[in-house]
Amino acid sequence: MELSCPVSAERVNENVVRIIAFMVALIAIACIVFSDYWAIVFLLFDFALRAFTSGKFSLLKYIAIKISNALSLSPKMKDLAPKKFAATLGFGFCLLITATFLFDFDTLALVLTATMTVFALLESLFAVCVGCYIYSFLQVFTKKNSA
Repeated sequence: MELSCPVSAERVNENVVRIIAFMVALIAIACIVFSDYWAIVFLLFDFALRAFTSGKFSLLKYIAIKISNALSLSPKMKDLAPKKFAATLGFGFCLLITATFLFDFDTLALVLTATMTVFALLESLFAVCVGCYIYSFLQVFTKKNSA
């Protein structure tokens, strides 16, 4: 299957995205270790800001930009659209995690949080955007069903 992501004229610094993903992974790991998922609510709002707005009020984005600048990382510009799609998936995961936590489905909350952690680590450590693969699968699936 050929990887296909939504393309946008807007660009984003991949270094910043990878730093954000690393912070998401750290927060999710802390939630798992301490069996306390309230920080997921913070991630829910931060993902919403990055998925449904310009992200200018995202605390994680702000911190990631400061870290990137402090480390003098040269920008690696990528299409914004697949990263927004991935942020939308992150928002969905956080919504599900919050609901399962609030309704005492602790095992499901753990599994969802661990899955989100793996996705965030793949992005942060290896620049693997799981959202792009999911988008590509959905694109192929919808083409097969419309034919």
